[in-house]
Amino acid sequence: MSNEKFYYNDIIIEVPEEVYYPREDTLLLAKILEKEEIKGKKCLEMCCGSGFLSVLMAKRGGKVVAADINEKAVEATRNNAEKNSVKVDAVVSDMFENIKEKFDLIVFNPPYLPDVDFNLKRENIERQWSGGKTGREVIKKFVKDAKKFLNKNGKIIMIISSLTGENETKELLKKNKFNVKEIAREKIPWEELIVFSITR
Repeated sequence: MSNEKFYYNDIIIEVPEEVYYPREDTLLLAKILEKEEIKGKKCLEMCCGSGFLSVLMAKRGGKVVAADINEKAVEATRNNAEKNSVKVDAVVSDMFENIKEKFDLIVFNPPYLPDVDFNLKRENIERQWSGGKTGREVIKKFVKDAKKFLNKNGKIIMIISSLTGENETKELLKKNKFNVKEIAREKIPWEELIVFSITR
């Protein structure tokens, strides 16, 4: 089966079947990243999927690392970076497991939808959206270690859904000694997307 294609300005992304296709959440993050000062900054895209946001940051002058637990996503990210003539260091990593450095900017589009069967063995296609029973299981894992990989004046941009539990997510971040600020909100069918800017 041939890969699906995704177009954004001068960026062309190929998305294999078992990799998350850029949707409303990805596009909302792209809009925010267009306004960020990225040139020369060390950037990490966690849960990179097809690598679209990594390619976008690299095109804007970022020094980019992309990470995903899905090997096919990492392979797609490498291919998409090459096809768009940018450098992205893509690694297979369960959260920060294989990440070795600190970053000025971490972009995180986690699987955030509640799913009662999270503990069952999942295929990649299900892992793209399943955030565990509460929708916050992957976020909890990220938050536990994120501070160690964030530079002193660094920032995390993270998107969640209203179905994830907005207040519970804020409390989780504050409990881990992060400052949280809402920077965007967008209604889509069935849910609302919320973007947080998170600092130390």
